[in-house]
Amino acid sequence: MDTRRKTGILGGSFNPPHLGHLQIAEAVYREFGLSEVLLLPLGTPPHKRDIAPKEARREMCRMLVQAGEGLALCTMELEREGYTYTVDTLSALHKAYPERVFYYIIGTDTLFQLESWRNFREVFRQTEFVCVPRPGDAREAVLNKIRAMRRDYQKEILLASAAGPDISSTEVRERIARGQSTEGLLLPEVRSYIDQERLYVD
Repeated sequence: MDTRRKTGILGGSFNPPHLGHLQIAEAVYREFGLSEVLLLPLGTPPHKRDIAPKEARREMCRMLVQAGEGLALCTMELEREGYTYTVDTLSALHKAYPERVFYYIIGTDTLFQLESWRNFREVFRQTEFVCVPRPGDAREAVLNKIRAMRRDYQKEILLASAAGPDISSTEVRERIARGQSTEGLLLPEVRSYIDQERLYVD
């Protein structure tokens, strides 16, 4: 019996962190009996322009973690210079927490991109995956991809039973830029912080 702590990882730019992130993290935490879920904000990826400073995203993620059940903040990627690949982060996490087994939480869009990740076979070796379906997904296509992963790489992808909410950070940023309400999309304290720091309005 594997007695290692089961730790979830929810990575992303969190630009900004919204209630969809919170709901996904809590749902996976409960369904799969994880000891905790780490929120893992990216540093400054080169392919993203309209991104809030690292310090701001760290603070907003901290608020989300405080509001949730079973969540913790991991700032490893924020603290690194340059672009960080998932394989490097997983290696560092295993070194820091050798007693843990990791469950990387992904959406179905990412499921179809996994084989394009840097050193994806090593990533498969270092983590389990939990795929959270999205509203409107073609379920049979998702199941077929999971079967293909099992056949081609002997990699089991766990499929969460609950679908993630239909919320995107892009939509949230657009609403903020227009001065519209984000009720039901952001924690009130996150919206207050965004307004105070004048994020996403220029």
